[in-house]
Amino acid sequence: MSTNSQFNRCPLSLAVAIICSTLSLNALAEQNEVVTDEQMVVTATRTEMALKQAPASMSVITSEDIENSPGITLADIVGEATSVESDFDSTRAGRQMISIRGMDSDYTLIMVNGRRLSSASAIIRGNDFDLSTIPSESIERVEIIRGPMSALYGSDGMGGTINIITKAPSNDWNSTLSMDNATPGDGDGGQEYSVGLTSSGALIEDELFARFSVNQTTRDAWQPYSGQHSNGYDREEVTALEGRDTLSLFGTLSWNVTDDQTIDLDLGYSDDQRDSVAEHATGVNVTKSHVKRNSQALTHNGFWAWGDTQVRYSRENVVDKNAADVGRSTRDVEELTQIVEASATADLGQSHTLTFGMDYQLSELTNEENIQGAPAEAYQGALFIQDQWLMTEQLTATLGGRLDKHEKYGEEFSPRVYLVHQTTDELIIKGGVGKAFKAPTLTQNHADYTVSSCKGWCDLVGNEDLNPETSWNYELAAVYTQQRWNVEGAIFRNEVENLIDRGDTTCELGGTWGGNGVGCVDNNGNFISNGSRTYVNVDEAVIQGAEIAGQISITEQWDLSANYTYLDTEDKSTGEELLERYKHSGLVKVNWNPTYELSTFLSARYRGERKIEDNLYQDAYTTLDFGTVYYVNDSVRLRAGITNLTDEAVSQELENLGYVEAPRTYYVGMTADF
Repeated sequence: MSTNSQFNRCPLSLAVAIICSTLSLNALAEQNEVVTDEQMVVTATRTEMALKQAPASMSVITSEDIENSPGITLADIVGEATSVESDFDSTRAGRQMISIRGMDSDYTLIMVNGRRLSSASAIIRGNDFDLSTIPSESIERVEIIRGPMSALYGSDGMGGTINIITKAPSNDWNSTLSMDNATPGDGDGGQEYSVGLTSSGALIEDELFARFSVNQTTRDAWQPYSGQHSNGYDREEVTALEGRDTLSLFGTLSWNVTDDQTIDLDLGYSDDQRDSVAEHATGVNVTKSHVKRNSQALTHNGFWAWGDTQVRYSRENVVDKNAADVGRSTRDVEELTQIVEASATADLGQSHTLTFGMDYQLSELTNEENIQGAPAEAYQGALFIQDQWLMTEQLTATLGGRLDKHEKYGEEFSPRVYLVHQTTDELIIKGGVGKAFKAPTLTQNHADYTVSSCKGWCDLVGNEDLNPETSWNYELAAVYTQQRWNVEGAIFRNEVENLIDRGDTTCELGGTWGGNGVGCVDNNGNFISNGSRTYVNVDEAVIQGAEIAGQISITEQWDLSANYTYLDTEDKSTGEELLERYKHSGLVKVNWNPTYELSTFLSARYRGERKIEDNLYQDAYTTLDFGTVYYVNDSVRLRAGITNLTDEAVSQELENLGYVEAPRTYYVGMTADF
């Protein structure tokens, strides 16, 4: 079957199957109809609106979802959302990479209350560092946008956006304590512990509020291997999942200056240590990383007769100690990012809601050994505007545009048009087209920046001749909602120009490249030197696909949810598919609530075949998770379960290259309110 026929038929057949199943199950649910509150979101437009009306494809994870999830880290939890992958990086022994709709993790913008977390330069491997910054106990909900939002938020989110919304304190003082423990069943390490505390309330009633959260997560390295490698080293020292020790703190002061003005001060701190001995084809890669992050943000919100305003200053300092403790080098990286943002929203009559604003970002990067003199720095400013135009009672158009000006790459305009049509009371059809822009990071475009790569056997250096990436993105989606069930589907296409990738490895001192774990060798295979690799622009890449998701409340005790994503990718310069993307992926989850006090779930995640290297593929597989939550009383909840119930694992060949699937793991936890 050709790729095109797969694209046309596979998602359609699955959509028909899910819809037909949902329609038949709905007959069982009619006698138990219950009205539920409509989920509201803010990320798609910077204004509050119903989820199904949002001019974007979105998923929402609530605080209840987080509390009941088997995942200790937020990276595990967001991986259950439609078209979101939380995968392990093969070069860093299980460091999680969060990607959306087949775009690399570098293209996922992570924000807290609309404020971007900027660590792309300091932490080039693994964006789970960003997700571990905010303690889960402080989270109200997580809004996920599938697809770029460059017109509103600028670069970084070419693949999608994850916005973490934190809980707002109230007059009454309340505290929540959570403790979790996860233990692999094979007894080879990997135990993970987490404890978190959140407390909030009024310092001055109705005027000054405070919230403080702290979370400590520790995971022992998982070392399941035994015996000797063919190269002679002891595999018992090899780490399949890296050890980690993370402390995160988050505090907020909210001052109601008047009935119409508020000032918020957000302070964040995290200390994240990782260590591993990762295996590859011909040796091991010893890595240590110690990331410290300090963040501050001061925000003023005004509510006026004509509309709302927001002005924010934020500052984030990220230090990655021993960022590349591999091979024969140790290099520390520090990045300081300062952002000033201002925006306003006003209703112009009954048909137009106008949002406009500006932001200015200054980034400074210090690479201890390799950037001499003053740190590398660059500024980027932008103006943006958006109009939510109620064209008719059924049709709303969201028209937006952003003009970015980058110190090195000049000006770039990113327009966006998105239509939402309330076709019937139950059916919404929506879709749009937009342009996205992403400038190279200071890591990528500074010629003096160097970091170890190739598992320690080459140096990755910046390339000052890089061009910025741009993409045109198309989406058509439909949402159908009934009283007890709903289904949504979308087709999408991203055409990326000047995609930044890592080029081939060269041997500057002669010889030929022998591969990771070998370096540059002479004709007899003897080591000469490390290789050198730099960033390059790929002419064009296309990522397209289809997704479908649905949920149904079958009875008062039973409900079912499912999602599926199909991806079709191509590097236009070679005609080959992009590596490490699952062509098919999906999740089915059944919840059973036999009593008010007890709830249980069983979920199955499917990941289809994916190409790892030329002539090397990872086979399709399915993992099962089971869990239960018991409400001892209104204040205490207990949870327990098993992840990867069938203990699925990757092949020996992939295991030797550093790929891994977390083993069967047992977890228990509790949450108490007081």
